[in-house]
Amino acid sequence: MVDLPKSTLTVAEQMLYTTVKIDTYKLGLPTGSGTGFFYRIKKGKFDAIFLITNKHVLRDSDQVTTRFHIDDDGSERKSKLWNTTFNFKEILLHPDENVDLCGINFSLTHDAMIAAGHKPKFTIVQKADIPTALEWQNLDAIEDVTMIGCPRGIYDEYNNFPIVRRGITSSNPSILYNGKSEFMVDIACFPGSSGSPIFLYNPLGYFDKGSNSYMLGNSRIKLLGILHSGPTINAKGEIILGQNPSVEISTMMHLGYAIRSSELLVLEDTLWRFISDSGVEI
Repeated sequence: MVDLPKSTLTVAEQMLYTTVKIDTYKLGLPTGSGTGFFYRIKKGKFDAIFLITNKHVLRDSDQVTTRFHIDDDGSERKSKLWNTTFNFKEILLHPDENVDLCGINFSLTHDAMIAAGHKPKFTIVQKADIPTALEWQNLDAIEDVTMIGCPRGIYDEYNNFPIVRRGITSSNPSILYNGKSEFMVDIACFPGSSGSPIFLYNPLGYFDKGSNSYMLGNSRIKLLGILHSGPTINAKGEIILGQNPSVEISTMMHLGYAIRSSELLVLEDTLWRFISDSGVEI
């Protein structure tokens, strides 16, 4: 991860700066909320920051509001509200309609903050944070995971920090769940958590399946995936009012579906093809 500006933050503290709450609007009216995280796409002269989230978070909206930390006076709590209106050209969509992943080009907003004399303070996830093919293969069937986001739009409004949740992988992350580039996590997931980054974060050590040994004292942090949804269960209840009408109540199952972080590389390839077709040199 790349922390901007450089600081003495711990890894755990840096993780809090990866993520922001996304509020969406249409014609000035609120339509929902979700989570986004900062991801850098860089190649040659091209260097851009994208706010990664799910396609469904932005669906049927025409404006996104996010709140960013600034470090003008060294205050951790100081933050500023920035409104970003986007159009289709500013959104990078994953080419597979079944992969609920997209990115908002954040570079223009970032440049505007700099031009206004502000020092944005956030942590950027990058390609090096995505597991390699060998690292995916060497993941164990059960891994500890940490998710950072804004479930039900809940976050620390005063300090502008997201909520941290921890759990385990509930499907083997080294194989494709149901043949898709996904895995499942055993974490309570709610609307608003969509787009949350899910990290492998082992500060004290971890089991390495490749060497069949425990790497005591070795830390590990990798972006494992991006939450996109969670299964629900219907609890049917009956209300006795003469004709016995019934109602069904949908409840969450403490499980979540996550897109493999390697799909971000597909998102990058989509951008490179678009730039190449446009004849722009990178």
